[in-house]
Amino acid sequence: MVMDLATNAVRRVHEGWHPETEIVWSPDSRWITFLGTDRDYNTDIFIAPADGTAPAVNITRHPDVDSSPRWSADGRILAFTSTRINDESDVWLVFLDKSLEGLAKFEMEQYFKDAADAAKKRKPLQKETPKADTKSETKSDPKSDEGSDEKAEDKSDKKDSADDDAKDSSKLGLKSPPELSLGDAYKRLRRITTMPGGESNLQIAPAGDKLFFTGGDNEGGLFVINWDGTGQKRIGARCEVVGISLSGDKLVTIVGGKGQLQSTSGGGGGGAAGGSSSGTSGGDGDSSRGGGLEVDATIVVDRAALAQQKFAEAARLMGEYFYHPTMKGLDWDALTRRYAELAKNARTPAEFDHVANRLLGELNASHLGVRSPAGGGRSVLPQGRIGVRVRPVDGGLRIDEVLEQSPAALARTPLAVGDVIRAIDFQPVGASDTLEARMAGTIGRDVVVAVDRTMPDGKSVSFETVVLPVAQPRISRLAYEATQARNAKLVDEWSSGRIGYIHMQGMSQPALDEFERDLFAACDGRDGLIIDVRNNGGGWTADRLLASICAPVHAYTMPRGGDPTHTDGYPADRLFIQRFTGPINMLCNEKSFSNAEITAHAFKTLRRGTLVGMPTYGGVISTGAAALLDGTSVRMPTRGWYLPDGTDMELNGAVPDILVPQVPQDEEANNDRQLRAAVDNLMQRLPKRALPKQGT
Repeated sequence: MVMDLATNAVRRVHEGWHPETEIVWSPDSRWITFLGTDRDYNTDIFIAPADGTAPAVNITRHPDVDSSPRWSADGRILAFTSTRINDESDVWLVFLDKSLEGLAKFEMEQYFKDAADAAKKRKPLQKETPKADTKSETKSDPKSDEGSDEKAEDKSDKKDSADDDAKDSSKLGLKSPPELSLGDAYKRLRRITTMPGGESNLQIAPAGDKLFFTGGDNEGGLFVINWDGTGQKRIGARCEVVGISLSGDKLVTIVGGKGQLQSTSGGGGGGAAGGSSSGTSGGDGDSSRGGGLEVDATIVVDRAALAQQKFAEAARLMGEYFYHPTMKGLDWDALTRRYAELAKNARTPAEFDHVANRLLGELNASHLGVRSPAGGGRSVLPQGRIGVRVRPVDGGLRIDEVLEQSPAALARTPLAVGDVIRAIDFQPVGASDTLEARMAGTIGRDVVVAVDRTMPDGKSVSFETVVLPVAQPRISRLAYEATQARNAKLVDEWSSGRIGYIHMQGMSQPALDEFERDLFAACDGRDGLIIDVRNNGGGWTADRLLASICAPVHAYTMPRGGDPTHTDGYPADRLFIQRFTGPINMLCNEKSFSNAEITAHAFKTLRRGTLVGMPTYGGVISTGAAALLDGTSVRMPTRGWYLPDGTDMELNGAVPDILVPQVPQDEEANNDRQLRAAVDNLMQRLPKRALPKQGT
């Protein structure tokens, strides 16, 4: 919407469902560019004339997300970011004025030089001082000479201004204002950056000849690159870039919460944010010196008022953005007032979170939560892990299990099941000691473990070995891999080698990469596949996984000399993702969550195979997050997911075709009833193998 401040008239520029967008005016205020999101959640960049004389035009027209539009000072060039290649955000550029496309190299250089010179003449807007009402002061006739002189002077000022604009336009060698070619702009886009990872914090130099952005792997940094993709260099550390000066010599950045001016040529900052190169507004004018806006102030926090404000913000945001338009039939305003009385009396962040989460609990929905910023607490030494499961016995801790590839298994003298750990770093293990407590602070350093071992002949030996403890995540990964290897082995045994097994730990791109890596090995020479999404916390890759197992078979290929009975061959390099077209069963349980549930629902809806296990959790909403004024985060579920028949997946988990409970006794005995049921069912659907012919 655009409001005319003189008349308060409001005009609609573009209609859409998405409550948020980014709006950028062209420097001459003739155009508005903004982000438009369609019902497929694709975001494109639109440009519309500010006066409403024509509808908005989609200038990017691509099914991937485009964002961060940035204008050159003369309005002829637009830069933006887009994820259209490899799902990575790159910097792109388009000449909105198509006449720039045909300029020779020397003409282009002259254009940018003239554009830069013209941009340097731009001045910040100044507050106008109202002229005195000479009519009331002099009571002169409107036709008097004095009045005529005033009008003539006003006309002269306007003429001088127009002449200056004409001179600037003449210097550019182009007519002003520019004629923009928007209809085919999407065909003329140029990819500027090709760095690994994503680029963000985009700004464009006023002349349009240089682009500034942050990106890069590891620490990354602040970079500059020429309009044609050449001359990229790092000019500073990674930061948040929020603007560029009128002349283009300074970037306005935020580093560690402090506003700064960063020279666009690299080196130090340019003084305090809000200053200028002349030093008239707080800056020191020395581009070689860094520094930001120094603020020294005392803030008095009214905790009751703070709690009330935070709670009001959280309730308002949830009321406006929660995916269910009627808030599930609740009187949200009344509930907000009720819990607000409790929230204003919260004395600690934990108490506030408790009250706010009780309000959100009224919605009976997943992907919700309020969390205040973590405060300081006592430091705890992290516990080293060596990959063993132990229980106390007389004289120490007996080892009942050793994980493969764990520190205990990789020690110079590996530890083994049945060993008794009697001392750690030469200190005896006491009757009340735990291995975790004794391993506090040992990550990454050698630890001496004294062990008693009973040999096969019954003799007891004592020895010492050195282990190198690791952090818990590494041990968790080893335990996970050991469990999945055991499951794959069981499936292989139960199916006589005919079925492969893959577990999806999460619905992320790294997990999908592992799935594709393991798919060939799991299915090579096998007739069927078990895909396991039990205990999968979700993510976003359901459709990519489905593309691997639901790809239509439209042809097969045959090389010269190939076996003519082999009719399922297809070039793997032609596929979007490695595929398997044979019989499949899928496992799910009550700990399958979010995107893993979408996968289970889809598997059943598409009738790809038999779904086995227990109903999934029933927590399917797309969610983001919002920040309150003190950094408290509020999870914001904004998009619901529905089955083709209209069933809301929220509170309606995927129900397996074959229900198989898994009780704690099964877990203790390593008895996977669900896995066995999935294998037995799939074996019934596999084609019978021909018996080998008898030899002569």
